[in-house]
Amino acid sequence: MKRILAKFLPFVFLIALVAVLSATVEDFATTYTLGIVLRFTAVFIIMGVGMTFVIISGGIDLSIGAVLAFSSIIVAWCAAAGWPLWVAFPVGVITGTLWGALNGLMVVGLRLPPFVATLASMGMARGLATVLAKKLSAGTSVDVPGNEFRWLADGTVFGQIPLPVVVMVAVVALGYYVLNHTRLGRYTFAVGSNVEAARYSGIPVGRYKLMVYALLGTLAGVAGMIEASINSGGQATLGKEYELRVIAAVVIGGASLNGGVGTILGTVTGALIMGVISTASILIGLQYEWELVVISVLIVTAVAFDTFQRRRAGA
Repeated sequence: MKRILAKFLPFVFLIALVAVLSATVEDFATTYTLGIVLRFTAVFIIMGVGMTFVIISGGIDLSIGAVLAFSSIIVAWCAAAGWPLWVAFPVGVITGTLWGALNGLMVVGLRLPPFVATLASMGMARGLATVLAKKLSAGTSVDVPGNEFRWLADGTVFGQIPLPVVVMVAVVALGYYVLNHTRLGRYTFAVGSNVEAARYSGIPVGRYKLMVYALLGTLAGVAGMIEASINSGGQATLGKEYELRVIAAVVIGGASLNGGVGTILGTVTGALIMGVISTASILIGLQYEWELVVISVLIVTAVAFDTFQRRRAGA
């Protein structure tokens, strides 16, 4: 019973937060505000699905914001060079996949701690994105002229649903299915719960760790395509502090940084909590720095709660 209550606690908190803000903040409880929250959280939810796999497997990835920026520079360069968008956008996504695979190779092949490997990767991706942007445009951004490049940002389905939200829903649905109904999902939980037991049971641990990092890189690439389309080009400064928000979404949603615990729907709930907080902060004029303080406090609270639950379970 307690485990069920803990599982639904983030959702209950989200409902309570929305209720309080609807009653106290003017113009919060509107369809327009809901649209803002969904648009704001789409990118974080997309990357959060990948981060859920990584954290459940017992890892972490600090490089996703930088990988997003590097992928945005690549797709902008391709589009500006005249490549058709149906080629340029997949190239950007593949760029993210390859970078995620590189992270996995450092963790599996070099046996580096995920924190160290992805921290170094973050610096490499951000640095290369800046170097490439300056070489292509003498600045930190690569602009793509015309409105065609913005189709992913401005396009809608049924005339109302923004394409980024459609992509987000598709990623969430696919991630939910893979995590709960495929071998990759089962092995991800097994590796994160007890890596030695997983290895002794015949699971190729290294292969599946590599796969989850590549998956996260792919979704960072997808997020990079959305951000590039929104900004009409790539920017080396895109994605700063995104790793904090994505990890926060996963942890606030109930995943354990010790591995073996987490859900896709929990991650979605965690991201929506932060989206609601960010939107409310804008409406009431709260400074961005205070928003970061609130998010950080939520991370500490979520991790402390998980630690408390584990200690009680082991007692």
